Amino acid sequence: MPFTPSEIKNKTFTQAKNGFEPTEVESYLQQLSNEIERLKEDKKQLEKVIEDKETNIQSYKDVHQSVSDALIQAKQAGEETKAAANKEAEATIAKAKAEADRIVNDGVEKARRLSFQTEDMKRQSKIFRSRFRMLVEAQLDLLKNEDWDYLLNYDLDAEQVTEENVNHLNDNELTEEEKALKAKAEADNQSADATSESTDKK
Repeated sequence: MPFTPSEIKNKTFTQAKNGFEPTEVESYLQQLSNEIERLKEDKKQLEKVIEDKETNIQSYKDVHQSVSDALIQAKQAGEETKAAANKEAEATIAKAKAEADRIVNDGVEKARRLSFQTEDMKRQSKIFRSRFRMLVEAQLDLLKNEDWDYLLNYDLDAEQVTEENVNHLNDNELTEEEKALKAKAEADNQSADATSESTDKK
């Protein structure tokens, strides 16, 4: 059964013959009441300390949990960032490699095309050179032909040949000299015809 300081202090006893000295009993009870009062105060303080410690412990647990959660989130974020960075790096490397392959392939293709064009130009140059040489050789053979000597040494009446050639040409194809020769030939013919007609009339 719990006792309060007030109950102890106000406790009364039955009077008995040859009992304890009342003043001593009252003094002792007063001291006991004071001690119990002090102990109760100490208990309250201890309970307050314990409560504060429990509050602090709970706060520490909450902080610890928050820190743990933050660490876990940071770790997850770090892993996600690392994975994203690796993925991006792989994509960048793959893109760079594809671009490098494209540049190399384009260079190879251009080199092949240039080589083909060069070979084609060399082939065409050889063909042109061969044909040109054949043409020059043919012209030289023509110039060396003995028919030239025959033609150059063949003696004809130059005036007769010239007049005959001029009469067969169109006016548009004649030079001024040839036109003069043709006109002279026609005039001579007309004069001869006139003379012939006059003789016939006589």
